[in-house]
Amino acid sequence: MAEGVFPLVELAIQVFVERGLRHAVVAPGSRSAPLTVALASHPALTLHVVYDERSAGYVALGLAQQLRQPVALVCTSGTAAVNFGPAVVEAFYQQIPLLLLTADRPPEWIDQQDNQAIHQNGLYGPHVRFSGVLPLDDGHPDTGWHATRLACEAMEALQGLLPGPAHLNVPLREPLYPLPGYRHNFERAARLPTLLSPSPQLEPAAWQPLLAQWHAAQRKLVVLGMWPTDPQLHSALRLLQRDPAVALFADITANCWPHVAPLVHADMVLGTRDPATLQALAPDLVLYLGGQVTSKYLKLLLRSHPPEQLWRVQPAGVLPDTYQQTTVRIPMQPTTFLSALAEQARPGADGYARRWQQVEQQARLALFDLLEQGPFGEFQAVHRLFNLLPDASLLQIGNSMPIRYANFAGIRAGHVPAQINANRGTSGIDGCVSTAVGAARATAAPTTLLVGDLAFFYDRNGLWQRELPPNLRIVLLNNHGGGIFDLLEGPSRLDAAMRTQYFLTPQPLNGWHTAQEHGLRYAAVSEAHALAPALAALYADSAPALLEIESDMATNRAVFADFRARAAELALRPIQ
Repeated sequence: MAEGVFPLVELAIQVFVERGLRHAVVAPGSRSAPLTVALASHPALTLHVVYDERSAGYVALGLAQQLRQPVALVCTSGTAAVNFGPAVVEAFYQQIPLLLLTADRPPEWIDQQDNQAIHQNGLYGPHVRFSGVLPLDDGHPDTGWHATRLACEAMEALQGLLPGPAHLNVPLREPLYPLPGYRHNFERAARLPTLLSPSPQLEPAAWQPLLAQWHAAQRKLVVLGMWPTDPQLHSALRLLQRDPAVALFADITANCWPHVAPLVHADMVLGTRDPATLQALAPDLVLYLGGQVTSKYLKLLLRSHPPEQLWRVQPAGVLPDTYQQTTVRIPMQPTTFLSALAEQARPGADGYARRWQQVEQQARLALFDLLEQGPFGEFQAVHRLFNLLPDASLLQIGNSMPIRYANFAGIRAGHVPAQINANRGTSGIDGCVSTAVGAARATAAPTTLLVGDLAFFYDRNGLWQRELPPNLRIVLLNNHGGGIFDLLEGPSRLDAAMRTQYFLTPQPLNGWHTAQEHGLRYAAVSEAHALAPALAALYADSAPALLEIESDMATNRAVFADFRARAAELALRPIQ
C-alpha cells in the first residue's frame, strides 16, 4: 500500500518543522513524490517549485541566504541529485543552511540497470556538514526512532556553530503515490532532545596575551570578509574604531559600507605602487573575520609586509590561513569576540587610521573624476547604479568583473542596501540568476541583480519559473564576450589572437529574447545620458524587469587601465 511509504517521511518532516524548517524548494519528479506530497501537505511549510535542479539549488541558496533559516531542497533520484552539486558547494563555503532531501531507489537496485539509479549515499562528499540515509520503513519501532534521530542530527548540523548544507538520502519503494482519501499524519515527534546553542568563550587567562599584543600594536587592521548584515557586529566595530590606531578594511559583501566601514575605497588605496605609502599602511596586527575577501591587493600587501600578529576568529571548522601569516586562532563567534575586545581594549597612538583616511580621500576623488568624466562603459554603469539604488533594498552581485567593479566603486549613504550578497564561496558564475530569484522570493524589498553577460546567459534557466517574483530587477552588463579576460593583467599579456580564441567568449546574444520568453519588462542602453532615466524606470513599476547595458570591451579595457594607473599614483602627503 502507498500508505506504507508515508509514515516515516512524515515523521522526518515533522522533526524538520519542529527544528525550524519553513520553506522547501522542489524540483518535480516521480521518485520524490512521497517527499513532495508530504511537504506540500504540511500546514507550516511553503513550497517553491523550480523545474531545473541546478537552478533549484541556487534558488534555495538565495532564500536561505536572506532568511538565515534552513531551506529544504528536494529532487528525484539519479543525475537530478548531481545537479544540486554546484549550489551545495557554494552553500558549504558561504555557511548557508540547506537541507538536501534526495529521493533514491531502494539499495538493492543500485547498479542493476534500473532507471535513475546511481550511488547517491555520500554524494556531496566533504561539502556537507552531515550525510545520512533515511531507513526504509519496515514497521519496526526502532526504524521510526532511527529516522527521528537522523532528522534531528541533520537539522543540528546545518544550524551548528559552522552552518552549512546537510544531506539526507531517502530510498523509497513503489507505489509512490497515496491512495484516494489518505490523510497525512504530522503528529508532534516524541522525545526530541533539547538543543542548546553553544557559545564558546576564552578563559580569562587566554585574554592576557591577546590584550598585550593588541595594546603593543600601533597599526591595527580589522579585515572583515563576507558577512550578513549584523547590528551587534556593527556596534562592536564602531566601538573598536574609536581607537585611532584601528582601521577597518571591509569587503563589499561584509555589509558594513559606509556607515560602519567608512573606508569604502580601501581596496583602491592598496593599488598604490608607492613603497613608502604601502609601508605606512602595512599593519602590525591583523584581526581577520568572516568569509572571502574580493581584494587581491590586500593579499599582496599582507603577504609582502607580514604583520607581527594575525588573528583569525572563527568558532569551529577548518581555519583558513588566507594571508599565510596566521599567528593566533581564536575559536569564538566573531561578534562575541569583538564585543569582548572592545570592552577591554584601550586606545592606541594616533596616526594609523588617519593615514588610511588621507589616502582613501584621494582615491575617492580620483575614482569620482574617472567615472564621471571618462568614456562610458561598465565601470561607469556600476558607479551610477550605486548612486540610484533604492535604500534598504537587496543587492546580488555576479562574479568576474561585476563584483570587482562593485568592490572598487563603493556604496554611498542614501543608497545602502539592507544586504549585499554574492556567490563568493567558490566564485562561480553558474547560479547568479537563480540565487537572485531565491533572494527576491524571501522578501518584498526590491532585489537587484548586477550581472555580466556570461553569468546571465549561463543561468537563464533561473528565470524558468511558474511566476517570477515581482520585486526582481536585473541589470545586465553585456560586453558580448566575457570581458574579464581583457581586463586581468595575466590574460592581457597574451597576444590578441590567443586571448580571443581561447579565453574570451565572444557571443552575439542580447537579453531581449530572454526577457520576452520569461515576461520581464525590458530596456537597453548603450550611452551615458540614457542610463539615469532607464534606472529610474527600472524601479518605477512593480513587475520584474531587465535593464541591459551594452558596452565596448576596448573602452572597458581602457577605463580599467586608467583606474589602475590612478590607483598606482596614490600616496601619503605631508600633513600641512
